[in-house]
Amino acid sequence: MTLSPGSFSWLVAHDVRLNWRRFAGMLGTAGKLRPWIIVLVATIVSHAMALPVALWLAPVRRAAEVAGSIESQGVLVAISISIISWMIAQSLFGTMRALYDRGDMDLLMGSPLSAHKVLAAKALAVAGSTFGSLAVLVLPLANMAAVVDGVRWLAIYPALVSLALIATALALFVGIGLFFKFGARKARLVMQLTGALVGGGFVLAAQIVMLLPDAMQAAVLAWLSDVSAKGSAAHAVLGLPVAAALGDGSSLGVMMFAAVLSFGAAVWLLCERFARASLAASGAASPASRTPALDRPLRFRGGATVSLRRKEWRLLLRDPSLFAQISLQIVYTIPLVIVLLKSGALPAAVAIAPSLVVIAAQVAASLAWLTVSGEDAPELIASAPVAPNAVDRAKLTAIAGPVLALLVIPLAVLAMISPVAALLSLVLSAGACTSTALLNLWHPMPGNRRGMLRRHSQSKLLALVEHIIAVLWAVAAVLALIGTAWSLAPIALAVGVLLAAGPGATSRLAQRVRHLVPPVAITRRA
Repeated sequence: MTLSPGSFSWLVAHDVRLNWRRFAGMLGTAGKLRPWIIVLVATIVSHAMALPVALWLAPVRRAAEVAGSIESQGVLVAISISIISWMIAQSLFGTMRALYDRGDMDLLMGSPLSAHKVLAAKALAVAGSTFGSLAVLVLPLANMAAVVDGVRWLAIYPALVSLALIATALALFVGIGLFFKFGARKARLVMQLTGALVGGGFVLAAQIVMLLPDAMQAAVLAWLSDVSAKGSAAHAVLGLPVAAALGDGSSLGVMMFAAVLSFGAAVWLLCERFARASLAASGAASPASRTPALDRPLRFRGGATVSLRRKEWRLLLRDPSLFAQISLQIVYTIPLVIVLLKSGALPAAVAIAPSLVVIAAQVAASLAWLTVSGEDAPELIASAPVAPNAVDRAKLTAIAGPVLALLVIPLAVLAMISPVAALLSLVLSAGACTSTALLNLWHPMPGNRRGMLRRHSQSKLLALVEHIIAVLWAVAAVLALIGTAWSLAPIALAVGVLLAAGPGATSRLAQRVRHLVPPVAITRRA
């Protein structure tokens, strides 16, 4: 279907196309068919995984409708809060991208199109991206719950759309407000940190609640149920989404009306400010807008290794947004610790140590990618009169500093529980960090530093090897703390996997595959 250029539907279709390309890029796929195949397979797998959850959720929903079932109502409210917080965080990230990622913004702002139309299209694209970030998890659950417990669960569809519109409207107000409060340069970092805190804060709070005794957990769920009860001030925020998702017609109508009203108000009231903010953001990184450097002499002391290490640390400190991305990796790994502690099957030290090893390995891999693949001046480093081994050593030691600073407090806490566990965690974390850092050092994948979270899209095989190595070191930590000599087996296996993926492994694999390609190609041509 041909859309009229410059129309609202044309702008929306353009943003949908950009979002799809971004999604395909995250998957690391090429062509038109492969992303659709991945989506189809993911849809089948997600529905199969959602069936057990739907079987558990159906009696919870029925119990929540019974008078006095406070715990079930509290569970549903807690799920609603987690969804709302995630949507607000994703909408805030989307608002930041709309303001700072230039793309087509300069062309749109210079065109005779209405600012209301441009902002409405961008905001609708942000809402669509926010909706999609949760739809892949929630909608399969809604479909399977509708099969198990009735079609009323399909009300989750309009309820989720309404929440996405409300979250986008709120994110527009917050994001543009932060922009004019802190300025073009600082607002980006503040938005990223705010989104990380909103999205990850509730995840941490929910995991902390899981560690509480059963009586305290019941008290928290009862408090959530009382706060979200009809007639209370918080019902519109907490209880209304739950009632709408469960198929209550009046609640769903109120949600949809509030979504359209808030979204329209945000677009109408913020269009001019959005245009001015977008124009200001276009010059946020220009040399004229930068704060002049302090008038001090430049000094290079300590040799090439020290200078290279100092250079890497300065680059990290100059871009604090990278810490927000790394903190997200840590936040989403913490539930592993909670599950192990909650099970009670392992001592606290045995539950904490492998999680520290995994977190350290992930952070080291991310920093290694930043220092090697995200290098802003690779030609300058390559042409410098410094041996390549010295450059690699400097980058590895530069990675060790931030990782050690990250582990100091957790290791100190672990040392209070078991000094032996703390020492073993430090040694095995060092081994895991060295392994994942060397893997990224041997197989650089050049990319933009701001795309750190999408670095695995370039090579799924390298990402798999990285995760396998991290898990093997974590398994070694568990076995070592249990006191078995089998702890050496996963260490040897991790080192073997690392050596197998060492320099030249890609070329050796390509040579082996090349012998198989001609017959396949001939068969396809025939």
